[in-house]
Amino acid sequence: MNNINKYMLLAVLAFLFASSCTDPIDVDLNFDNAQLVVDAWVDDQAKDQIIRLTLTQQYDNSARAEGVPGATVEVVEGSNVYEFVDQGNGDYKWSSDGTTTLGEVGDVFVLKINADGNLYEGTTSMYRVPEIDSITTEERKDEIGFADGIYAQLYARDLPGIGDTYWARTYKNGIFLNKPAELFPIYDATFSPGSSLDGITFIPPIRELINPIPDAPENGEDVPSPYKVGDEIRVELMSISNEAYEFLSIAFEQMTNGTNTIFALPIANTRSNVFNIITGERMIGFFNVGSTSVETILVE
Repeated sequence: MNNINKYMLLAVLAFLFASSCTDPIDVDLNFDNAQLVVDAWVDDQAKDQIIRLTLTQQYDNSARAEGVPGATVEVVEGSNVYEFVDQGNGDYKWSSDGTTTLGEVGDVFVLKINADGNLYEGTTSMYRVPEIDSITTEERKDEIGFADGIYAQLYARDLPGIGDTYWARTYKNGIFLNKPAELFPIYDATFSPGSSLDGITFIPPIRELINPIPDAPENGEDVPSPYKVGDEIRVELMSISNEAYEFLSIAFEQMTNGTNTIFALPIANTRSNVFNIITGERMIGFFNVGSTSVETILVE
């Protein structure tokens, strides 16, 4: 094949590739029957615990998901039955007196839900979690890719032994940082099991992820500093099961997945650990009971 024909072939292939990437594809994202969703991430802190039941909603509906009242929700550990009382809005609350907690490391928990005549169950264990050593802050200026301002880092040392998984949940002035990019599960001291790192202080990228992701600036405004003097930073480092780590990892990937790019990941479902005990069908959502270490500081 001569050079002219080669170039023509490449041009045709490039055109076909570009066309295949830009042609619209109509996908029906609506559904006929809403499904029950369980949001059951509870811990061993001596405070009220909430399990939320909602219904799935249409893809283009950005409103808060509709709560499902009228169900019976219990968490059972051995002979202990923790009743989560219906709040009438989809929230079910177990009330602590300020000293009582849900079990301890090593306990096995069963979630039982009776909703609209359907019975659901999920099982998990409470795993260990390291203490948070400290939260530090520093002021940064003129760093490429970073706005000037105060940044925080989380210092904790992974427990020895491969396979510990955690979720670091950060609150800025009492507001939970819940943007998709602010959700990060931890495997030992890093992001994934492939690193084989174990028993070390969390690596720098993990330490940095307690900083809020700024909103896109408007009208030429500067990107805001993550923190300022007087802000309160609270980090809850919660143990999660390996199943929960996989659930959060897939959720993170899907919610931060690129659009209009050939590098976008295929759409995938998160995998629940709660089942309809009659049909065996998996619910949507997850059940985890975690041991939690907490650290709170004021930015000075």
